Amino acid sequence: MAMKWRLPGPVFHFLYPGINLKRWGFLLFLSILVLAAGLTGVVGDALGGHTFHIETLRTLEGSIRRYLRGMRSVDLWLITGAAVSIIFAVRRGYYAILAVVLPRGERRYLRMAYDRARRKRGPRIVAIGGGTGLPNLLLGLKEYTDNLTAIVTVADDGGSSGRLRRQFKMLPPGDFRNCLVALADEEPLMGRLFQYRFARKGELQGHTFGNLFLTALAEVTGDFSRALAESTRVLAVRGRVVPVTLDLVQLAAKLRNGRVVRGESRIAKAGSPIDRVMLVPPRVRANPDAVKAILHADIIVFGPGSLYTSVVPNLLVPEIREAVASARCLKLYVSNVMTEPGETDGFSAADHLAVLQKVMGGRGVNAVVVNVEEPPARLVARYKLEHAALVPTDEDRVRGLGASVVRGKLLGPRSDFIRHDAAKLARVIMKYAVI
Repeated sequence: MAMKWRLPGPVFHFLYPGINLKRWGFLLFLSILVLAAGLTGVVGDALGGHTFHIETLRTLEGSIRRYLRGMRSVDLWLITGAAVSIIFAVRRGYYAILAVVLPRGERRYLRMAYDRARRKRGPRIVAIGGGTGLPNLLLGLKEYTDNLTAIVTVADDGGSSGRLRRQFKMLPPGDFRNCLVALADEEPLMGRLFQYRFARKGELQGHTFGNLFLTALAEVTGDFSRALAESTRVLAVRGRVVPVTLDLVQLAAKLRNGRVVRGESRIAKAGSPIDRVMLVPPRVRANPDAVKAILHADIIVFGPGSLYTSVVPNLLVPEIREAVASARCLKLYVSNVMTEPGETDGFSAADHLAVLQKVMGGRGVNAVVVNVEEPPARLVARYKLEHAALVPTDEDRVRGLGASVVRGKLLGPRSDFIRHDAAKLARVIMKYAVI
């Protein structure tokens, strides 16, 4: 039985017929020889008045010189042609190797590699907030940079997160789960798995798999921050998700009627306008990772999200507030599109900004991003039944508070909700930041 002839070693596999690599290798080798000849000619003319020391090559050069005036122009043409040929040979050889290693979609992988390199050089952006607004913002910004840090409030005490927080004495995982999934490059099935919510009656009803996963990982590692770090590997997260503090805190609100309500989930249901919110206990330690990210940021973005229960609670941590004040970077606030019943009834974008500025102790926001696109009338009418309305801009008052107004058509695809489109919002923010 005849044995099939094979070349030894994996490197020599590229010499098999049909791979189309040998021709480009030969062209590269020949181009290098021509380049060397041209460079030798230039150097030889400069140093000794002749090009080659080998008699045969010198004779050949002499023959060429009899037909051309001066050899220098020929040397330059040789160098130029060889350089172009080397680039062409390397490029085609690279594609030939990719065709072997990545039989399908090699151009898609090249595009992915380029995008990844571009994002690594992107600006350092810190997004501060919580709830559903922050993940939507991250979803858009991750297309522009991998140097992205989400600083998330830890005051959530409702739903699955609240139950796990009380039972395991841990930080509420829900907002962190949403941010991780928003920043992930995960397979679609993994994203769906993390967001899956158990619906059948029993002890797991209402819990999401992602919340349970973070809880279990925190128990295994002994630290919630460590659990977040390990989760970034599972989901191939672009950037980082960090808690604003590692302390267990509770959010409280003093209402205009004088009552004090404790618990983030109870504040909007209190039935009276909010005078101010506070953390219990009031003096909490900031997460050092959050402080470091703020101090090294190129852009800080607040919101979108619930003003009193998602954005402001982060700034109630003294070290975070001081770090934001000290940061020498662009600071943007993304105004909500709709008011929130029981929390920001009747608020304009300027009212949102005024609350934020008051918490930070003065002028700290450079610009407010507002939506100028009209949503469908049917959705506005439906929101009105739920005591929510469009947030007016009040641009003159925004400027009076020391901030510029960044206007854009920011609404997402027509659906049953009025919310920001992640891609549009990120594009407006990055355009303003660059300009």
